[in-house]
Amino acid sequence: MSSNPVRSLAAQSRQHLLYLAIAIFIGQIALVTIFSFYQVGQAAKYYMHLDAIKLQQAANNNPDYVLPQRGDVSAYREWDDIPLEIRQLFSSSQIQPLEPLEIERVNEQGIREYGYLLYSQVQSQERSQEQQTSGLYLLEFEEADKIDALAEAIFKQALIEASLVLFLVISWLFKSAVKPLSLLVEWSSRVKQHPGSEIDVQFSISELNQIANQLLSTLQQVREYNEREQQFLRHASHELRTPLAIIQASLDTLGVRTAPEDPNFPSLLRASRACANMILLSEALLWLARPSSRPIGKSIVWPGALCSELLVDMQYLVENKNIQVSLNDQASSINIEHDLFRIVLANLIRNAFQYTSSGTITLVITDNSLVISNPVDAAGKSETVSFGLGLQLVERIANRLDWQFELVLDYPRACVTLRW
Repeated sequence: MSSNPVRSLAAQSRQHLLYLAIAIFIGQIALVTIFSFYQVGQAAKYYMHLDAIKLQQAANNNPDYVLPQRGDVSAYREWDDIPLEIRQLFSSSQIQPLEPLEIERVNEQGIREYGYLLYSQVQSQERSQEQQTSGLYLLEFEEADKIDALAEAIFKQALIEASLVLFLVISWLFKSAVKPLSLLVEWSSRVKQHPGSEIDVQFSISELNQIANQLLSTLQQVREYNEREQQFLRHASHELRTPLAIIQASLDTLGVRTAPEDPNFPSLLRASRACANMILLSEALLWLARPSSRPIGKSIVWPGALCSELLVDMQYLVENKNIQVSLNDQASSINIEHDLFRIVLANLIRNAFQYTSSGTITLVITDNSLVISNPVDAAGKSETVSFGLGLQLVERIANRLDWQFELVLDYPRACVTLRW
């Protein structure tokens, strides 16, 4: 079995989209970096090209025009006119028209700077209508820190804009990925709130329609099973009422005709008590099978006195066992559903008596709770996990009446808690 934590499909989709976003973001940084340097290079090439065109036009219009010879910008008509120390920085074999060459150097002042060399050819139209071609070498030097700062500014701006676009795209992907699941959850909530209503399945995603149809089919099967179970319980309870009434009447008649000193009298009493419990049990099953939500009538009950009475009635279950019973009665009178409360207490006490071989059974009862703790034989774990029909009946009655029922198996003891 896998030890991976269980997560929702929406959480897994978000995680996968997050990984995708991280991968896209890394690729975006690489692209933005390349784009920034490319943009800086293109900008330098564009501005040098404009400067070269302006200088060429000025030189063509005025033969006596003196080309600039400043430290940051210099222009020369011939390659040999360029100072030797500058020519040594560039390779003449790599010079291509309108394609600037870039170098990095440290000038005489110790400042790191970038140098650019652009060779421009401009065709001029003379009065003789003949086209003449002349060349121009343009040199520009810029401080490296300024160029780096410009590249960094362009990089940051491009990164911010790209990140904003990426955020919007990922947000849309998150929303689009989770929306179908949200629609399915909303639809299932409507089905839960109105289990008997026909709710159409009209999703735009075929897989969701398949899941919804499967859920509806499963719910229909569960509903039919519950209806069959309730119908069986109703029929069984009705069928049991008549024979149980006859048995009870016969036992009452035998009880009247049998003297208390008769050896069969204790057995007769046990049979009468068992029959009375069966009648209450059939009534409880019939009530559980009835879908009506009509409240059950309540009456005043003394829980401690009721427990003491039930302990006496069921004493025959522990006659041949080494069992002691400790009852801690801290309760006063309460207003509660008497018959169902008696059935629940009887089942809890009978369960403790039946599944205890020896030791002390402790009962602590208050105005709103009952706690029963009894020893459990560790060798009989497989037989005592569910404790049979008794606790199942208690659990269903508690759920129906909004009581809290809890069973804790902490070998060698079992503890049952009922709160009302």
